[in-house]
Amino acid sequence: MQQPPPLISVLTPVYNGERYLAECIESVQAQTLTEWEFIIVDNCSEDSSADLAERYAATDKRIRVVRCTEFVNVHRNFSRSIRLTHPRSKYYKFLSAGRLDVS
Repeated sequence: MQQPPPLISVLTPVYNGERYLAECIESVQAQTLTEWEFIIVDNCSEDSSADLAERYAATDKRIRVVRCTEFVNVHRNFSRSIRLTHPRSKYYKFLSAGRLDVS
């Protein structure tokens, strides 16, 4: 039986976000709504962000990891992330894998 399209596409463009990525992924997995896809777009990270994301993807088919081979600025990484979503997804949400320091 084929899976229905996701209602929500959650997008995490990431560059060296290993420190907070597990918390980010687990926050999506903890949602009560289950009709989502989670696309993590690794922008040539120099840490273990992509490896960590792929470990989660191996256990949850709703998670997809895209390892990019070309580093781009943050705006282009967000743009390429949105192009990877399911065409029938109704909503899109960008979710950061980092913390903002506003002090």
